[in-house]
Amino acid sequence: MSDTVRTPLLLRACMEVLREADEPIQAKEVADRIAQRVSLTPHELAVINDTGMRRWINHLRWRTSKAASAGWLTKRDGLWSITPAGEAAMDTYDADQFVAEMERRYQEIRKHRKAAVKQLSGDERNIARALSAVEEGAWTSFTALASQANVPVKHVPHFLAQANPALPGSHRVLNEDGTLLPDRLLSATYRGGDMRRKLMSEGVEFDEDGHASPTQRLTADDLAERLAELGEDAEPTPSARAWLVRGSSVEGRDLVPGWQTGGYVSLAGTKLPTITPPVPRDELKAIVEDSYQHMSHAARVAKTAEYDAFLNRMRSGDYLLTTSQGKAFLGRITSDATFVQSDDQRSNLRRTATWFNADRPIPYPKLEDPLPARLASTADVVDLTEDIATIEQLLAKLHVEIEEPAPAPERPLAFREVDDDLANRLMIGRGWLSKQAEVLWDRHQLILYGPPGTGKTYLAQELAYHLAGDPSQVKLVQFHPSYTYEDFFEGFRPVQGKDGKLAFDLHRGPFRRLVDAAREHSSDPYFLIIDEINRANLAKVFGELYFLLEYRNRAISLLYSANDEDTFRLPKNVFIIGTMNTTDRSIALVDAAMRRRFAFVELHPAQSPTDVLLRTWLARLDAEGHLHHNKNAADLLDALNARIEDRDLAIGPSFLMRESIYRSEDGLNRVWESDILPLLAEHHYGSPPEILDRYRLDALHKAPANPRPDPQP
Repeated sequence: MSDTVRTPLLLRACMEVLREADEPIQAKEVADRIAQRVSLTPHELAVINDTGMRRWINHLRWRTSKAASAGWLTKRDGLWSITPAGEAAMDTYDADQFVAEMERRYQEIRKHRKAAVKQLSGDERNIARALSAVEEGAWTSFTALASQANVPVKHVPHFLAQANPALPGSHRVLNEDGTLLPDRLLSATYRGGDMRRKLMSEGVEFDEDGHASPTQRLTADDLAERLAELGEDAEPTPSARAWLVRGSSVEGRDLVPGWQTGGYVSLAGTKLPTITPPVPRDELKAIVEDSYQHMSHAARVAKTAEYDAFLNRMRSGDYLLTTSQGKAFLGRITSDATFVQSDDQRSNLRRTATWFNADRPIPYPKLEDPLPARLASTADVVDLTEDIATIEQLLAKLHVEIEEPAPAPERPLAFREVDDDLANRLMIGRGWLSKQAEVLWDRHQLILYGPPGTGKTYLAQELAYHLAGDPSQVKLVQFHPSYTYEDFFEGFRPVQGKDGKLAFDLHRGPFRRLVDAAREHSSDPYFLIIDEINRANLAKVFGELYFLLEYRNRAISLLYSANDEDTFRLPKNVFIIGTMNTTDRSIALVDAAMRRRFAFVELHPAQSPTDVLLRTWLARLDAEGHLHHNKNAADLLDALNARIEDRDLAIGPSFLMRESIYRSEDGLNRVWESDILPLLAEHHYGSPPEILDRYRLDALHKAPANPRPDPQP
């Protein structure tokens, strides 16, 4: 034990310190409090580098980053705090089990990151692997990253400037002295806003001169050690990508037959000067800006993206798909890109290729979903990598033998099964919950509606968390009258640009971020919960997305698309649960388009499963010895709702499901006077004040509704 860092003991002590704190606390304060309650060994106290970093603190920072990834604690603006999920985990697991479960959850997250890395090739893949070891609260240098990735240092900035959003952490790579590189390639435009502020929010400390703390720096050896600990010392197997390249109408000619005869694929590149691929994207952008001045800005952006994909991102072994005369053809790239001066100037950029089905074309209507939607893009080059499994299925049907096929999904998309534990926790029958899960699986969109206090939002969250199995796959937003498409999906936001000038960046909203994550992890269900969905102008908020709620296999152009390549579709693993308070707006007022796209499930105090919820809860409270007063609360609520004539204005049981109500004799009266009667007064606005007398407790005590039998606890 003397030469081992006691992870379970230290991590448990850390979580206890955070739970006992009244508010988020600094990392140094956390360490000080742990040191006061744990007798640290000489091995743990040993200084491990020239910055004075002690082994146990370095070890704890690494492990708490895993706990943060698991959703059990947060590190924001240098402050640490425990989350409700972390508190629940502490109550569920002992010290050793806590670490084991944390590792399990963390490895699930790592698995998704690995999948993203496998989509890269060569040096990019090596850099991304090394970068994945730099967790929140740490930073590394360009030379350390290059050393671990075994690539030239000059390759790192180019990769980080164009880093795939699915590979986070590029902002954690700094100069040797911990300062930000003032190179335009690594400006905030490319790396996600104010990088220093982002690092500080993760817990990285800076001195007055702008140097990141050397104690939080990871050397090349540190990166190697962490990757080895994560089981990533072996080189990952590269995976093929897939591309749509259009050639059926290039300046009026169909080039596809020539591609198949000549064994190549091409882009026109009509206005390009002689170039030697690969060409860095920033250099390519300058060439396009100069050579295609006659085109609009949006068209030049699209050209740059297409040329970058063809010259730099495609690799030998990638799949090809093209269309001609209503038929689809499949192939594979077999060489790097070259520039040639073609006679007709219609195919200057070329790659050799093998075409599999030149004599067996696939009619467009026989293409399997989601390829028809993806082919709706009018761009000349479209990345189809996320649909590579479908392409390989087509090749299998053509009896084409595939060498080194991309890995199939590890498991099919599925909900976690509704179990007795969930039913018991929600006090709702397992059969009813399973039915709603089946409806959601079938329809993809579901709305829970009913009067206030019926537990709609709580049920939506608990059901989504259970079906997903990971809280990172659930996102909640609340609609309100001023909520817009730009808030919900994407829109331009002002940011500080170069030289301090105001610029506008396309900002992703919560729904776009959820969809992007779901697309990367197609085997996992993702849930968007929209609380108070009827309080916003739905046509305004959803915009063109309304169409996709009904047609998941189709694609559309987005409002803020930079070019035609930016077609968008909703993945099949995205599910939406909305909640609707019928006192705000009757369900009858919801437009037909909305009703057609969502399944509706009513939660009402007079019907199952809500009708016995309060009685079940009170029976449990009584069995635990906490029901001291107001034992007839359920009868009084039934009597109240019997006197409310408008069904949509009934009062749900959640108002009375607080233990404090039953600790004192006047607890029920307090909630009645402060919560329930004001709500009823609002419903009867303009009526004489005496109308509320029929709802007061003394009136209900005189004539309660017929009591229902108490359920068994």
